[in-house]
Amino acid sequence: MEKLYTAEEVRVALKMKMPTIRSWIHQQRLPVVRAGRSVRIRESVLIKIIEEGLDAVKVENSTGSIN
Repeated sequence: MEKLYTAEEVRVALKMKMPTIRSWIHQQRLPVVRAGRSVRIRESVLIKIIEEGLDAVKVENSTGSIN
C-alpha cells in the first residue's frame, strides 16, 4: 500500500506555506485522497512534484475517496 502524507507533511517536504498547499487542493491542482474531511497526498504524487514540478501531476475526475 502506498504511503499517504498529510497536507502538513507535504508543506514541509516542499518548503511551502500551508495556504499554498490548501489553495492547490481547492483548485484541484494537487490530487488528494479524501477520508471524510481529511485529505492525504499519495507518495507518488509528492515525488513527482519534487522531481518534475506541480504541472507534472493531474487530478483525475474520480474523487479518490476512502469510504
